[in-house]
Order: sequence, then structure tokens, then C-alpha cells
Amino acid sequence: MKKNRKRALITGITGQDGALLAKSLTAKGIEVSGTFRRGSGNNFWRLNELEISDKINLYEHSIGNNPIDLSRVIQQKFDHIFHLAGDSFTQDSFRHPYQTINTNLTGSLEILDAVLQHSKESKVFIACSSEIFGNSKKIRSLINENHERNPLNPYGISQAAILDIARYYRNIQGLFVSVGILFNHESQFRSAQFLTRKLSLGLAEIKVGKQKALKLGNLNSSRDWGSAEEYVSGFQIVLDSNNPDDFIFATGRSVSVRELIIVACQQLGFKPEFTGSANTEKCIDSVTGRVLIEVSPEYFRKVDTPCLVGSTEKIQSELGWRPTRRIEDIIAEMCAHDLVRIGKH
Repeated sequence: MKKNRKRALITGITGQDGALLAKSLTAKGIEVSGTFRRGSGNNFWRLNELEISDKINLYEHSIGNNPIDLSRVIQQKFDHIFHLAGDSFTQDSFRHPYQTINTNLTGSLEILDAVLQHSKESKVFIACSSEIFGNSKKIRSLINENHERNPLNPYGISQAAILDIARYYRNIQGLFVSVGILFNHESQFRSAQFLTRKLSLGLAEIKVGKQKALKLGNLNSSRDWGSAEEYVSGFQIVLDSNNPDDFIFATGRSVSVRELIIVACQQLGFKPEFTGSANTEKCIDSVTGRVLIEVSPEYFRKVDTPCLVGSTEKIQSELGWRPTRRIEDIIAEMCAHDLVRIGKH
């Protein structure tokens, strides 16, 4: 081991952001440790695919179950701690509000209190979500760090509280705690329940005959979608800086689900054409007439956060980080990756 080698801890290391961050850090020669949730053995596929499973130290930890074990990990004195663990699927939070809020708040409190007690010199990055803004009154303006908060779902409520918790430990307790307020960010390592991966995986399976038409909700829904790989590189820039603060990670542009469908279909060799309207709309391959996507009322959200677009003016001017990748290119890559994965099974 190199002398004075930097050490980093990532909670939720088996998730999309955690795995991509671990890959980036190990490539820089940083010693990486990570926590994973009990019973999440199937999620090691990301670490395996990135070929870093044997390059990191893993600790089993379930949020809220055993903070003593987490304290023992924190006592190892990491230079940087990235807290990415938690319940992050917005729609699940409507069905399990207590679990979502309790898990996310407890997880943040456990980490920050353990750092306060055992490793005050550690720099901490906390992942937060743009769902904190919810139904903003200034929907047509770019969202910045000082924008009003008005979450519309339990997940967003938990994230808004996490931001306040982080600020308390930073401003009152004196810890180096920075927060990344993250807009949607995608990669080939996204979980299958998220729309972009549902789209890339579903269409790839249709391509090889493993699935019938994919069912989706509102095709006109739009989001500010960015690159998960670019965002995790920004996490590191934030902790390499001298002053802790809150920073938005976004692209500054919105793209609709319909636009993503067109790109994904074309990437997989289909010629998409939309027929019907509203709840009866379909996307077909105009060459074969094959139904690729069907709009289904069951997938319309009862409460849907409006399309909000983030401003990265602060992080660009203060730290030099800026987004460069377009979601259209990312979704095309996701389709190509999923097609290869399917071919291996």
C-alpha cells in the first residue's frame, strides 16, 4: 500500500452512483471502502461488471439496524465519505412513506453523528434530490440552490429534511458537509425500475424477441436528465474543494419521454411511429408494424412532479464543474449495453 494513500468510504456502493464512483476513485489510486444493504447480494452485478469487486473493501450495513457497526467503520478515519445510500424510488415512497422517510433520515443522521463522534476531519458528501423542489411556483425558471422547497411526495420530503440535517452538522457542529442536489442522472447501471433503463432494457428485449410491447405512462412527461458518470465526477470535485456548500447537479435542459423513445428505437434498428392518442397511443415499428410501446393508464402517476430544469451556474463558477453529455447519447449507449447483456444470457 502506498504511503499516505487517500481513503474513501461510499455508502450504497452497490447502487448506480456508488459503483460508478468506486470505479472512478479506484482508478485514481484511492483506497475505497463501501457499505451495502443486507440482502442486496443481487446488486453486486454493477461492481462485477465494472471489474472492481476485488479492489474495494465491503461492509454490510442496514440503515437503522446497527449504528454501532457503522461507527466502527467510520473510526477508520476516511479522508472522504460519500453518503449515497437510501430509498430512492419516488413512486415506492407513496406506498411506503414511513419506510422511505425513516430510512433516508436515519441513514443521514447515522453517518453524520458517527463522523462527529469519531472522525471530524473527514469531508462528507451527502446526495440529495431535486424532488425537494416539487411543485415550484417558478416552474418556468431555472432552479438554483436558493429556490423554494415544496416536495410533492414522501421521498422529496425526506430529501428536504436531509438538506436541513446536513446544514445543521455543517453550520452548527462545524463538520465539512457538502450536499449535491441531484436532478435525474442516467447510465447503463441504472436500476430496471427507473424509466430510462426500463426503456433501454425493454426495447432491447423486444428486439431479440424476449418481450412483447413495453407499457409506459405519460409520453409527454419531461425531465432534466444528465449523466451519472459526469455527476459522480462532480462529487469528487466538491470534496476536493476548500469550502463545504450545497450544489445543484443538472444539465439546464429538458427532454421528453417521447424524445427518448425515438432515440432508443432508432439505436436498436426500429423506425418508430406513433399512432392513436392519449390513453390509446402506441409506438410501432413502421417497417414491420410491430407494437413496441403501449400507453397504459396504470402507469400514469397520480401525483407527478412538474418538469423542473436545474441551473449549474453556482458549481460552474465556484468549482469549474459543468455537464457536457446529452441524454440522447446516454440513452443510445444504454440500449447498446443492454443488447450486449441480453446476448450474454
